[in-house]
Amino acid sequence: MKYVTPALRQFYRGAATVAVYWSVMVWAENPDQLVAPVTAQDSPNTVQTGIYNPKDQQVAALQARLVPFLNEQGVERYHAAKAAAWLTYAAHEGSEKSATVARKEALAQAEMIIAALEQGQAKQLSLTTPILSTSSVMRRDLWANAELLKQHAGFSCAQSQVAQAEVMLVWAAAEHCELGWRHSRELFLSAQRLIDQADSRAFSCGADVPQQLPKISYPSLQELNGSEQGCHGVAGPWPIWSPQQKTVISENRQVADQPVPNVVHFALDQAVLSQDSINVLNQIVNFLTAHPAYTLTLYGFTDQQANEQYNLKLSLRRAQAVSQYLTQQGVALNRIATEAKGKTQLIENENPKMGRALSRRVELVYVDPEGREIQTIRQNQDIQLER
Repeated sequence: MKYVTPALRQFYRGAATVAVYWSVMVWAENPDQLVAPVTAQDSPNTVQTGIYNPKDQQVAALQARLVPFLNEQGVERYHAAKAAAWLTYAAHEGSEKSATVARKEALAQAEMIIAALEQGQAKQLSLTTPILSTSSVMRRDLWANAELLKQHAGFSCAQSQVAQAEVMLVWAAAEHCELGWRHSRELFLSAQRLIDQADSRAFSCGADVPQQLPKISYPSLQELNGSEQGCHGVAGPWPIWSPQQKTVISENRQVADQPVPNVVHFALDQAVLSQDSINVLNQIVNFLTAHPAYTLTLYGFTDQQANEQYNLKLSLRRAQAVSQYLTQQGVALNRIATEAKGKTQLIENENPKMGRALSRRVELVYVDPEGREIQTIRQNQDIQLER
């Protein structure tokens, strides 16, 4: 899989309100209205509402066949949105000459849906979104939410968001399998936002629709994904829940007794841990020891002083200092990822020295085996003001 490109990064940002169809098409500002791409033959007076990539002939051909169905109503809307999302995924997964397995399978899913739409057989299509062979099941809570929405009276108002979220969950888990949490995080967050939007739209779809979804039980990750390492599609029952399952109960989740700290700070122009920072990290070590399946990403930051290149190197050294201490205390290195952010995401404060001190930091993002970020707290016990 490719690393995040500027165009894909724009896709991530836009998914909070709309899903941007990268190099193929985009969604309209109204997330229920899918819009067709602009081709080279369009009149110069045409309002450009989409992006077209004629070099990817496979995706472009399927996209052209999909255009007539983009603004359908009923279940056709759900399937058209899902086909468009599969094409987005396929477009990201390389070219026709270097097609990945994920691209081939995503294209196959899109073509199957489009063919059914063309033949007027959308109602015969399954509402179950398959897990590709390069992916796995993560975020069971979001998958369960999607399945429950399909049985909800307000589903007709949330079909596009549910379809997009399901494909994005497949994509996110595949990225996580190959590249880790740092490369899948934005996709998971986008899927979460789409499900939140779907809930909101479903609950406001009419005066008499239920305002919440039941809590359901579902299989364990091992039952769903199997015991073999890596991603190989679904090994257990799928979908994660169906109306035939009569048991409706709350899932028991293990949560931390106390929120864990998510930041340590550094002195001016330093990447050395203070004793106060070590005390904070010892709390984190205890948490990670108690939760051996959790992973974390360390993001290093600096204040705004010095140039960009220097600060990128300094922020990396800070993240590496935290990583080194954690591994010395027994945390496996394969549970830790690091990223240098330099002098970005500066923290403002009415006291400029305090703002700079708060900016000189390493932030820790913890993820459970499902791909969920856990509750954390910011601490400032180890703040070091410049003299």
